[in-house]
Amino acid sequence: MLTVKRLLTAVVAVAGTLVFASPAQAAVPIPCGYWETSASGANYNHCGSTTILIRVDLSGAGPENDYCRLAYPGNVWLGKAELVDNAYYISSGVCPL
Repeated sequence: MLTVKRLLTAVVAVAGTLVFASPAQAAVPIPCGYWETSASGANYNHCGSTTILIRVDLSGAGPENDYCRLAYPGNVWLGKAELVDNAYYISSGVCPL
């Protein structure tokens, strides 16, 4: 016969397994668009299926030092996070610099 003590012990054991196993199994998806971390630097993840044009805004360099580049589907590394302010899709397909 299952006693209350055994039932609670089983519940705690299962709950403890779920709590400790979940973080190791959970993968954080890469967001679409511009993103950065201290470890990976500045990135642009293009979630579409075609090649697009993006503008990359550099930190403290003024707009004359910003640049445009192609982004293929997937993640594109843009450089160190402290050197890049932002990157975004240019819908016209023409670099405005």
